[in-house]
Amino acid sequence: MKYYQRSFLFISLLFFSVTGHAQHKIIWEMASGDTAQQRVLFNQLSNVLTESPDTKIEVVFHGFAVYALLKDTGYFKPQIAALYKKGVVFAVCNNSLKKRNIEKLRVIPEAIIVPVAILEIVQKQEEGRAYIKAGY
Repeated sequence: MKYYQRSFLFISLLFFSVTGHAQHKIIWEMASGDTAQQRVLFNQLSNVLTESPDTKIEVVFHGFAVYALLKDTGYFKPQIAALYKKGVVFAVCNNSLKKRNIEKLRVIPEAIIVPVAILEIVQKQEEGRAYIKAGY
């Protein structure tokens, strides 16, 4: 085999081995309290993980969306539990909780509390995650 053919073969194999195993990393933002938009989010999360199960996902809930992650008001607890088991990180903004006088104890155990939603999103983007705004 000629040198350029071997080089091409090596580069092709390297490219396909690297790109074929690339792990996606996504930071999703959910600010809406609208359950229809939240349903779209949970469907999208499931779709992504069905197609690419190794995808690392964090969803940051702030504004009126924080009610989705509360023990007594969330409509999507089964979806959250299933996605949590697949490694999805659910984060809730402490500033949004404070603004609505919501005690941290009301937050579901599957969720983490972050100080400021926007700073969490920015930090994850700086770490290389792709940003997606949830809803439509």
